[in-house]
Amino acid sequence: MTFPTVGIIASHQVRGIYEFEALKLGIKVNFISEKCSVEELIEFSQGCDLIYVDPKIISPASIKTVEKAGIKIYPSTNTLEQFQKISTSKNNGERLSILVARSAHLQVSTWSITLITDNLTITPAPGMNFEQSQDIQLSALKLADEIGLIGAVELLVDANDYKKLLDVNWLAPNSGYWSQIGSKTNFYEQNLRAVLDLPLGSTDINSQFILTGKLSTDPTSDDYRPYLHLMARNPELKFNQVSKQLQALTLEQRIVELGLKPDRADVIVPACEIYANLFKWGNVKETIVPSVGLVDGIIQLLIEKNLGN
Repeated sequence: MTFPTVGIIASHQVRGIYEFEALKLGIKVNFISEKCSVEELIEFSQGCDLIYVDPKIISPASIKTVEKAGIKIYPSTNTLEQFQKISTSKNNGERLSILVARSAHLQVSTWSITLITDNLTITPAPGMNFEQSQDIQLSALKLADEIGLIGAVELLVDANDYKKLLDVNWLAPNSGYWSQIGSKTNFYEQNLRAVLDLPLGSTDINSQFILTGKLSTDPTSDDYRPYLHLMARNPELKFNQVSKQLQALTLEQRIVELGLKPDRADVIVPACEIYANLFKWGNVKETIVPSVGLVDGIIQLLIEKNLGN
């Protein structure tokens, strides 16, 4: 019996993560990080045992067509149709993140609930007792069962009213990073296990709490001294300077290892510096990133203008 190959279509930001987790499981991952036609989807699937797509990149209509061609694809049309029946709300404040996984053999798992603030994620969410946490997790498991989930998702709910569902992230969760450093089985590995119907791993948290976030300092100040202070106060604290990691990579490494397009890989470092300064000068707490580019919008506008009727 050969190890399976999973085709994934998701944000390039998680490409390296899934490839790394696949290696640990002994499986292969083929990856696409952009929209593609139904024909391209079917061609992509030929070298895969199954394909797993982000519905924010691949439309439900395309998924349905691929399904009819006899290709195993997740999430299924039925799952998406069931989810569309569930109303969602909007909220710009604090959110709770519930990660949940479910396999074809109906094995399920959840992680500790995470509080997402402006710049931080805190796991477990503070101020929540065992009964509240259990109630939220059971609600998430019930929802996963109702929509026939196969895989793992992140459910974002209002921190003040967990019954208000805000959004669902299928392959790239907002709070996935904490599970990589603080859970026995992280979200990404569990996602692969679930779609392949492998036994799910333990999601026990390995610390009393996990806090992740952005450390902002004055570019003209001595960054090293705060590090010394923070490390001395908490020996378990870990730092991840993403911008410096990017600077250390060659152009080719950014393309191959991070899955960046060539025209993005060469400008991402100065772009990060520009964005960081803009956020700081404007006191920006949140930014909205569209799922389509400017060219897509222009084309859509022209279609509506000339062919709308």
